[in-house]
Amino acid sequence: MGRALAADGDAVVTSRVGEGPRFQNPLATGRCVCEAVRYRLDAPPLFTHACHCLDCQKKTGTAFAMTTIVLRDDLVITHGSTSPTVLSPRRTAHGCAVCDTWIYIASARFPATLTLRPGTLDDASIAAPQAHIWVKRKQRWLTLPDGVPRFDENYSMDAVWPAASLARMRAAEAKIGR
Repeated sequence: MGRALAADGDAVVTSRVGEGPRFQNPLATGRCVCEAVRYRLDAPPLFTHACHCLDCQKKTGTAFAMTTIVLRDDLVITHGSTSPTVLSPRRTAHGCAVCDTWIYIASARFPATLTLRPGTLDDASIAAPQAHIWVKRKQRWLTLPDGVPRFDENYSMDAVWPAASLARMRAAEAKIGR
């Protein structure tokens, strides 16, 4: 993990999942259960959804899975390092080798973004669901909040994500030549 000095003389951790230091005051911080891995998030998430598909229910052992999409360059590991777990040829989970908490998943399909596990945030209030997907598979006892879009299956990012999030993602994709 590298360190650099910011303009004000404070040390800035430069162990980015992406690359290069950007902010000295993080928007949010997070960690694994045992605190061997800690991170900061330097910009707001692009989008958060709750998935109620059967795969997410089985994989998490809960009624749904939360997914918060962030730009790769906005996530900085500030303590420790993540250990990869290959989930498929296109997806790799990164988490703590000690307590096995997954922090994020990287996808070859979307190389400019990461799917952050919002439960690892110290304050997950910045990652409230902006949509519920695969609600045709949700548990019958679960009542979804009014005012949050819901989709029987998946959604179109172009139709659902805020314009500012789409613009940030497209700029990040252009930066890496996608």
